[in-house]
Amino acid sequence: MPANAENKTTNKRSYTLAALFAAIVVLATFVIMAYSKYILSEQSHTTDKGLRLAERYGYAMTFADRLHEGAESLLVAKTETERIRAVKAIAEGRLAGGETLGLFIEAAHLDSGLSRTEAAKPIMEAMNAVVGAESPLATIGEHEGPLTEEETVFLTNVRDGAAKMQETLFRFRPPSGEAGYRQMITVGEWRAPALEASKQLEELADVLAK
Repeated sequence: MPANAENKTTNKRSYTLAALFAAIVVLATFVIMAYSKYILSEQSHTTDKGLRLAERYGYAMTFADRLHEGAESLLVAKTETERIRAVKAIAEGRLAGGETLGLFIEAAHLDSGLSRTEAAKPIMEAMNAVVGAESPLATIGEHEGPLTEEETVFLTNVRDGAAKMQETLFRFRPPSGEAGYRQMITVGEWRAPALEASKQLEELADVLAK
């Protein structure tokens, strides 16, 4: 083979290898970029979901705290102003019940492996029994005069049951940063107290039904 032809073949191979190498580099760059985008997307999704759980956990703490405070205050209220303040605290607890329900259902779903619909049934029934529209808490304390004996027993049970949930839930402090939000998903330290508080809600509902 003439020297010129050999040089042309060598140069052609060099160009081909250079082009192939460049294509591999470009492809690898796209793969790395795509993977990085996927990781960031997953982190964002995890962060958002963890943030939602942290918010719900905060509502659950408010739920227990306001029910306890409201029931205790209504039991000892001496004036109309004190009674109104107590009823307002109970109303705030009832308003936090929806988000609390979401937290308890998620904890039960993750722990049991049941669907969220199946896991929700006993918790929803308990929540309705305690703070639902048909619960005495919806109207308690609105009449003139002192509490009836039945109302006093009911409020005492609510106060004591809420105190148990409060103590349980306050064993975990919901995070406030992105790393903490992701740990809500990956570590899940919130689940145990949420599950226990959920069971305590069901126990309270059973007591109130008697």
